Amino acid sequence: MFKSASLFLAALSLSAASVAHADLADVKKRGELRVVMSGEYPPFSLPAPDGSLTGFDADVAREIGKRLGVKVRLIKAEFSSIIAGLQSGQFDLAVASQSKTPERERAVDFLSKPYYYDGFQLFVPANSAAKNLAGLGGKPVAVAQGTVFEKFLRDQKYPNVVTYSGEPEIYLALASGRAAGMITTRTVGSVAIKNGQKLKAAGPVLQQDNPYITLGKNQPQLKAAVEKALAQMRVDGTLKQLSVKYLGSNITVPTR
Repeated sequence: MFKSASLFLAALSLSAASVAHADLADVKKRGELRVVMSGEYPPFSLPAPDGSLTGFDADVAREIGKRLGVKVRLIKAEFSSIIAGLQSGQFDLAVASQSKTPERERAVDFLSKPYYYDGFQLFVPANSAAKNLAGLGGKPVAVAQGTVFEKFLRDQKYPNVVTYSGEPEIYLALASGRAAGMITTRTVGSVAIKNGQKLKAAGPVLQQDNPYITLGKNQPQLKAAVEKALAQMRVDGTLKQLSVKYLGSNITVPTR
């Protein structure tokens, strides 16, 4: 999720209209649903000791495939390349904690509802005196490349944005002093703190962030089947159970 924003913009500029995507019948015939995620966004997606992918997003994807009656192949890709992969038909589905933006909506399809509800949060080293972005005095703030966190900082015209491929690299940058803060979701940061990262939240939630599952354009049957599977997971409590298992609380319903 780090490097330059140009990669992200280039991915969005690709035309999806001319690409033939695999709809539900093709997925069923193949017997496999190809689901992409970054694999660098704990606790949503991260490598397991055996080399597979684990986390909330990974298990949500597996459960969707189970309900569609097909095997699931989880594919790790840099976050900034996911949209281009959906557009080209390389992936059938992204369960990758993607926020909805006008640019992304022009490039790919979003399901009708978010699959969880969260918010942007600034985190700083535990010994930092900063209580907000202004308190960092223009020092480097780290974000994952191609994310809405990066867009937020650039829209705010923050003078020193550094990008990385994912949260694990950001934690290393903070620990080494190469970054003075990071923006991620409050859930990601809170779980990282529970797991031993020497961080703390600085200030209030900056912005609501409600991620969606996405897929390439013009796949109505696949989209409807995934919508149905996710709705069943909400009703029977599976989505809530996975949230509590990986995130420590149920964030699959809107906060009031």
